[in-house]
Amino acid sequence: MSRAVGSRNAAYAQRRAALLGRLRARLSERGASLASWRELAAAAGVSLSTMSHYFGRRDDVVRAVMEDDLRQGAEPLATLARPTGPFSTSIADAVSHVATGLRHGVGTMFSVGLTEGLRHAELGPVFLGSALEPTLAAIEARLTAHINAGDMRAVDPRGPAIALVSPLLIAFLHQHELGGSDVRPLDLDALCQEHTAAFVRAWGVSSAD
Repeated sequence: MSRAVGSRNAAYAQRRAALLGRLRARLSERGASLASWRELAAAAGVSLSTMSHYFGRRDDVVRAVMEDDLRQGAEPLATLARPTGPFSTSIADAVSHVATGLRHGVGTMFSVGLTEGLRHAELGPVFLGSALEPTLAAIEARLTAHINAGDMRAVDPRGPAIALVSPLLIAFLHQHELGGSDVRPLDLDALCQEHTAAFVRAWGVSSAD
């Protein structure tokens, strides 16, 4: 007796998810982001025809990984979007949240996305839509809440959102993805504290204002 359509679809999705996990691991390896189609198939432990069956082509694998990253990041992004207390506390929490994420997988995800997406007509917009824009949008939402509460200057939150995340991302890429820790080590915790203080001074509304 043949399986019901729903059962067949579930089995397909489970198999594809398992393959996606192996492929993400391969793409995330240092120096492996531009692995060939054949190398990706070998990492997944399947034939080229099986890879084509589940994904289509190489760019579709990268797209699938990026889109799955967005699904997995929904809860952390929601947390990043919510303000936590007064402006200074909330900014410190946001900086800590971003820094922790970069250290625990998000940094590698951004590194893969930049490697695959820069100057790529298809994958560039996918990386924007699945990682960079959702991160900026979450920060903008938090900042907008503070603007509405009156403890942040009334500005377009886009610029401050970029200003908040950029030093953290550059520092992580410099230290961990480009080998900067061997060239010029940086105390990332100290950077986070200094960056938080500078951001609050630049954009916060004091009682004297």
